[in-house]
Amino acid sequence: MKIRAYLALMVAAILIPVILFSTISLNMLLKSEREAALKGVRETARISLVSIDRELTNTQSAVRMLAISPHLARGDLAGFYEQARFADKVGATWTALLDERGQQLINTAVPFGAALPGPDAAQRVAQVLEAGTPQISNLIRGVVTQALLVVVDVPVTTPEGMRYVIAQGFKIDHFNGVLTQVNAPPSWLAGVYDRNGMTIAQTHGGAASGRGDTRPDLREAIRNKTTGVIRNASDDNMKLYTVLERSALSGWTVAVGVPEAEIESAARRALMVSIAGLAAAVCCAALAAVFFARRLSRSIGQVARSAHALGGNGDLARADVSGVAEVDEVLAAIAAAAAVVNQEKQSRHAAETEREILFEREHEARTTAEQQNRAKDEFLAMLGHELRNPLAAIVNATSVLAHPGMPVAASERAREIITRQSGHLTRIVDDLLDMGRVHSGKILLERRALRLDQVIDNYMATLRASQRAARHELRVDVAPVWVDGDPTRLEQIVSNLLDNALKYTPAGGTISVSVKDEGADAVLCVSDSGIGIAPELMPYVFDLFVQGARPLDRAQGGLGVGLALVRQLALMHGGRVDVRSAGAGLGSSFELHLPRVQPPQSEVSVPAPAPSSRQRVLLIEDNEDGRDMMAMMLEAQQYRVDTAVDGFDGLRQAGAARPDIALVDIGLPGIDGYEVARRMRADPATSTVRLIALTGYGQDSDRARALDAGFDAHLVKPVDMARLVAALENKQAALPRLAGTAG
Repeated sequence: MKIRAYLALMVAAILIPVILFSTISLNMLLKSEREAALKGVRETARISLVSIDRELTNTQSAVRMLAISPHLARGDLAGFYEQARFADKVGATWTALLDERGQQLINTAVPFGAALPGPDAAQRVAQVLEAGTPQISNLIRGVVTQALLVVVDVPVTTPEGMRYVIAQGFKIDHFNGVLTQVNAPPSWLAGVYDRNGMTIAQTHGGAASGRGDTRPDLREAIRNKTTGVIRNASDDNMKLYTVLERSALSGWTVAVGVPEAEIESAARRALMVSIAGLAAAVCCAALAAVFFARRLSRSIGQVARSAHALGGNGDLARADVSGVAEVDEVLAAIAAAAAVVNQEKQSRHAAETEREILFEREHEARTTAEQQNRAKDEFLAMLGHELRNPLAAIVNATSVLAHPGMPVAASERAREIITRQSGHLTRIVDDLLDMGRVHSGKILLERRALRLDQVIDNYMATLRASQRAARHELRVDVAPVWVDGDPTRLEQIVSNLLDNALKYTPAGGTISVSVKDEGADAVLCVSDSGIGIAPELMPYVFDLFVQGARPLDRAQGGLGVGLALVRQLALMHGGRVDVRSAGAGLGSSFELHLPRVQPPQSEVSVPAPAPSSRQRVLLIEDNEDGRDMMAMMLEAQQYRVDTAVDGFDGLRQAGAARPDIALVDIGLPGIDGYEVARRMRADPATSTVRLIALTGYGQDSDRARALDAGFDAHLVKPVDMARLVAALENKQAALPRLAGTAG
């Protein structure tokens, strides 16, 4: 056979398996396209189910708010009627209050005082009270309204022991509207069905209808708790693919049906495209076989002519071979060998390059892991320090309050410190918890129309009453501006912005707060004359745990969470927050932009510590509250106390007063506590002073570092008074045990 015949057989041998496997692949493609088409139906069903569950969840929340009504607690049914009527969705829901016998006491579907039917829901009320949890009914007919509806029942027990059931009923037309808002294509059918398979709401394209009956095949599937895809027919006997999704909250089922022709047509279109592609591939293969067969034949003919010419006259005619290796085997072998060598070189080069890339990636991954590990350790140490400092002041203040014979002024000072430091602790913990809730999506805003300037006024009143801003000049300029927001979260934004300004503005500085409207935005601006923001820190101000430099003295405090939380809450409200600063030492300004809306048309006793030996104690502590409380506690124990506010002051007073004991905080401005201990040990005048580290840094490495610096003991804030006195009174034999004390 000629070479053309061999090439034809080769093409046939290749194309037959290709066609066979292509047929199998096309069937798989048909199934895949059908599944892809049904995926969108599943998404629509899930969206509809989420919308229905959200309506029921909001209703449960509204009824729970009614359950704590003071009118209900004192039996004021008229007042409770007005409150319940206010909670109704106009034209969609009504609210009823039923006693334990199932007798309706009020019903917002009729005027207050109108006659209501006798006990008609005793069994339902008994089931709800016995379960003790909210219940969602199947489709029922209302006794008062005589309309088809569903009811959300919530059990209530008043402080006087009276038990009621608050029921909020939905007209099924409301759920028709919920389904219509999903915007399913006009040819799709969507419906909501109760646990018995009865129709609560149903749509067909843009039109919506609601009735209690359901086709038997669909009702049977719902009663069997079927989920997924079923094949059924519509009321007009149109064949459907129907996706069923069941609510874990209510047990209801959402069904979305798509005409079978719509699903199959998309799959068939994909099948036809694939067949056309396969046919094009076969044609291309055949044309390529013909082309290469002709080219090979021509090249072989040239070789034959060259051989005849060599045999005839001894001269080898030069043949122009167009890329066919058989014409010159030697040249082809050399070319092939050269190609192999080049390919090996390229492979080695590629392998070397890949190895270098992998090494670089491994180095980067290791560096990133080490940085993350250091960041974790720094954050944990920072968190421990930020929590222990206010805790120390609180514990010491409570000891002052508990000590008999303490002057009234000292007790008042202790109570102020407890209030201030407790608030500081609360803000730290709240910010951490709220940041975690934001990232996990667990914060749900309860938004309503409110005046942003009133939020500012309310918080400023609280701030002034707490005296936290007593050492700053506050300027407030607010104008009435309405926004749609959650009042609690907006106050949290204001609190964090003002706390940030107070934290980074020295005493005597100015903090300005303004509210105004700019076009479609309501703008809250908090400006200060504080330390400002360095240019390299500006892009990261709102990142989590970012605070710039973190010296050991931690003068400003905080965890770097507040501004990150402000940004997330602003985004959840559809707004944004911006920051401006001319640089370090030039103050800063934060602006919150929220969408402006139109105003609404309708607004234990502590045991006394053991007596002391009246030694002289030098207390070196930069925290004013902690220093005052510790000094009061020690003086109450008959110690003679000198205080110092930083390391240099402590060294000076130690040389002058020659104390018996020095209590030294580690995180001091200027020089830290470790350096204070080393210098006192090196000075003959103070080398015999007993040194006790009193600090918020409590890791094992911190204790070891304290002992290496020359401390005799290491106590972690907050310190129990009895343990502190034991550390002060015990001699050297007890010090190793106290060095590891956790406070």
